[in-house]
Amino acid sequence: MSASREKKQRQSTPDAALTQKQRKEQQEQQAAKRKTILYTVIGIIVAVLVVILLVWHSGVFEKKSPAAVINGQEFSSEDMNYYYQTAVNQAYSLYSQYAMFGMSMPFDLSQPLSEQIQDEESGKTWQQYFQDTALENLKQVTALCDAANAEGYTLSADGQALIDQTLKSIDNSAAQNGMNRSTFLARAYAMSEKAFIRNLTNYALASDYQDHYVSGLSYDDAALQEYYQENAASLDSYDFRSFYIDGSAANPTDEDGNPITDEEGNTVTATDEEKQAAMDAAKAKADEAVAAIQAADDAEQALIDLAPDYVSESSKDSYTNDPDYSLSSGTIGGTLASYAYGEWLQDDSRKAGDVTAVASTSGYYVVLFLNRYLVEDATVNYSDLLVSAALDQADDESTADVDESKTPSQSSLDAAKTAADALLAQWQSGDATAESFAALTSGDATASQYTYVQEGQKSEALNAWLFDSSRKAGDTTILEESTGYRLVYFNGTEAPYWHSTAISALKNADLSSWLEELTSSYEATVGEGMSKVGS
Repeated sequence: MSASREKKQRQSTPDAALTQKQRKEQQEQQAAKRKTILYTVIGIIVAVLVVILLVWHSGVFEKKSPAAVINGQEFSSEDMNYYYQTAVNQAYSLYSQYAMFGMSMPFDLSQPLSEQIQDEESGKTWQQYFQDTALENLKQVTALCDAANAEGYTLSADGQALIDQTLKSIDNSAAQNGMNRSTFLARAYAMSEKAFIRNLTNYALASDYQDHYVSGLSYDDAALQEYYQENAASLDSYDFRSFYIDGSAANPTDEDGNPITDEEGNTVTATDEEKQAAMDAAKAKADEAVAAIQAADDAEQALIDLAPDYVSESSKDSYTNDPDYSLSSGTIGGTLASYAYGEWLQDDSRKAGDVTAVASTSGYYVVLFLNRYLVEDATVNYSDLLVSAALDQADDESTADVDESKTPSQSSLDAAKTAADALLAQWQSGDATAESFAALTSGDATASQYTYVQEGQKSEALNAWLFDSSRKAGDTTILEESTGYRLVYFNGTEAPYWHSTAISALKNADLSSWLEELTSSYEATVGEGMSKVGS
């Protein structure tokens, strides 16, 4: 697929702002998190505390009346404040990420959440919503901690490290705001240091124990094949061609081509009748193109030839100069939900050569189905660590096409190469295992691990090395990049990528069932102290 086509396709999908590598990493992260109520990166606890500090001035925490009773155990408003504020932080962080797609924050932290409606139908406020979320999370954590203690399961080293890291982050944030830890927690969470650490520890234990359960889940080939049979449409890959016919109506302009405004200064837009007429015209063009493609001896070549005549002026050159601009190859079915024509492509009756016109918000897509198949190619697992070269140059204003301040000098690159060689030699002089490689660090960077990586997903040099037919587990290399040198460790080959999707989905389902069973006997009731939570 051409670079221009890939760009065009990215702009039409929800993850448009992400590169291919970022989308892959995001998928891996989402699979690891398993989308449950409980599972969260505890580091997010401090992610927006500085924002919270700007609007939370209480500094007082209520200890007397219980805010909740779960399975006979009383929890104070301090305890609930921990889960309440964690829920707020998670939501704030999530919507902040959505902002890159144009989604606005649904609540305002500078105003009382008790005065902002979360659900218009029920009248529930955002404060009540986060209180309910906090109660549900606390019930789940309580059940998991009880189960862990009953089994004799104790916090792992990774769990303790996460607690230590969180407290360190809090201490840093506190210092930056001229406070000690206790004052910082009182203002940000309305709770004492002792209560915070107690709840943080319980949260970490619950998450740790949940991971322990999930890590013990495994599925044989029969289970994976059964999952595939039930979800083939979302696991298969699709080849198709498409082009878009704009059906938007132009806003009226004056004789000089300038927008027309009303008495209040607002731009006059096209009327509903004009908008409908534009859509009708686009549909007529789409139907005409479909008929021409159907009548052709070679439908694919016909679409390639016809597309430049139907697309917008700004796209004509791309379709004319690049025969593959209309091609989408290897699109995974699970991503097609965001496509206007996704359901049509995934229809089990679809066959090569089928063509149709599909309406979108402001135009029509002409789509040609080419192929549907399951990719069974092996994937690879590897770890890497980037040794970055220092940015040691000032921008040379005489070179308009290059910003030297963002480009390391050759001497800086040479220093990075020396550091990378030394780091690899240091690793080789030790036990030289996958585990020790994964523990390598360089400056602030730590080694990253990747699983189920498909051929073609990484840079050209890395892809060539990873998928070399002679590659074997334990191989290492150092690859040059524009920003430094990358150490790479090859962990080995892996099953096809669809196995990863199936395993993740099966684990999600089994985890949800397990958690539901675990919490089914736990009753949670609200006490008088709940009125203090989030106020």
